[in-house]
Amino acid sequence: MRKKGWLIGTIAGLSLLGVVGCSSSETPQDVNQHPGQGAGSSGNEAAEPYEISLMFHYDVEPPKNNSEVAKIIEDYTNTKLDLQSVPSSTRAEKFNVTVASDNLPTAVKAFYETPVVNAIKNGLFWEIGPYLDDYPNLSSINPLVYDNLKVDGKIYGIPSVRDLARNTIVYRKDWLDKLGLSEPKTVDDFYDMLHAFATQDPDGNGQDDTYGLIENDSLFNMDLITAYFGAPNQWGVENGQLVPSFTTDAYLEALQFYRQLYDEGLINQDFPITSRDLWFNIWNSGKAGAMRQITGNGLLRQQDAQKVDPEAEVGMVSLLEGPRGTMIYSERGSNGFFLISKSAVETEEELKRVLTFFDQLMDKEMADLFNWGIEGRTYTIEDEKARYVEGDAYTKLIQPYNQIAVGDYVNNSTPGALHPLHQRGVEMNVENEQAAVANPALTLDSPTNNEKGAQLTKIIEDARIKFILGDIDEAGWADAIKNWKRNGGQDIMEEFTAAYEQNQS
Repeated sequence: MRKKGWLIGTIAGLSLLGVVGCSSSETPQDVNQHPGQGAGSSGNEAAEPYEISLMFHYDVEPPKNNSEVAKIIEDYTNTKLDLQSVPSSTRAEKFNVTVASDNLPTAVKAFYETPVVNAIKNGLFWEIGPYLDDYPNLSSINPLVYDNLKVDGKIYGIPSVRDLARNTIVYRKDWLDKLGLSEPKTVDDFYDMLHAFATQDPDGNGQDDTYGLIENDSLFNMDLITAYFGAPNQWGVENGQLVPSFTTDAYLEALQFYRQLYDEGLINQDFPITSRDLWFNIWNSGKAGAMRQITGNGLLRQQDAQKVDPEAEVGMVSLLEGPRGTMIYSERGSNGFFLISKSAVETEEELKRVLTFFDQLMDKEMADLFNWGIEGRTYTIEDEKARYVEGDAYTKLIQPYNQIAVGDYVNNSTPGALHPLHQRGVEMNVENEQAAVANPALTLDSPTNNEKGAQLTKIIEDARIKFILGDIDEAGWADAIKNWKRNGGQDIMEEFTAAYEQNQS
């Protein structure tokens, strides 16, 4: 542009593709095999239910103690649950207050943030790595997911798994077909598609009013574009040293590609002041050809586009061959993780009982509960595939309890009847993982980064936008990197390198 219903699909996509990760066995585990088993589904009902308190966040509705769903979980795991849920908006504050009060529950769901890492380093939570091999479900989680949660090289968290590489480009397939183009396979093909979307009137209204790629003020697409050019995932290792991605030649080439898109009017010219909401509004207006999303959002974007153009059809592409091959960035692979408190769980025997509980939550019976709900109430089985019932039964009855789930409950559950776009998203997640590149600094500690990281990042973010807009050239970009290093970036590089060497040893 020159301004330089399906219910099962919707719900399944949110649960299926928001948390999907490395699949583990779909065979129900015999709970008699779980070390420290207290009773439950194995038939050893003589043992008293084990009391477990869980603190975690919720987004819409809090789960309730003594509810039907809580009772199902308790009966299966032979536990008595105390669910201590807090609003997502106060999650971090609640964690800090609870840690300070020394009144931690059995397990608390957390995210990889500085206060959480500090609490782990202060010895408040159990290291669980040495015990995982004794638990078939917990040990089946992709090792990379555990690696991405390590603190000082040790495993403390039981993750709620989601896919490691979910990013994709959602594009207007109906436009592509109308213009006689094929799905892009290379960066050059990608450019050709964006150019055609912006210049060849794909919506057929006779006006020059369509965008190729839409971007927002956070440069949300940047991680995909820099990966296409072969830049490291945030940080890379060169000659044993940790270096930030933005100092590499590949990153600069990605910026030059972005500047070309901007200069030729293939992206929205006001992207530096385009909020996230406005970004979605542009797509919903039917004027955008492509935008970055996660693989689970293809159907949602198609439904939004169809509100303006009923014939709109969406495609998705994640992997493009660039000048240095084909790659995509890996994410952490989890949506939070449970830490087991040493103050509430005092002995190794108790620890094993709690690990048994979490291991059981990954059994197929529990996975079906979290992913589908209660058969006949929230879903039915047709042709050996699950299908949600019409209405909001699943949302009201089951969804509040999903934050309790650990591991990959979607892939552990009964297969579902999925919309083709969601099915394609599942396949793409597997394909993407094969080309995913990890961030070697993801779990490394740098005191300078903790203190100055946000301030220093602003230097690069501002220079990045200025370069794309043409306000600075390559020399100006090099000056910004020097400024970043001079004001603390060099210290961050050295501290990350020292931490990396220590972990490697």
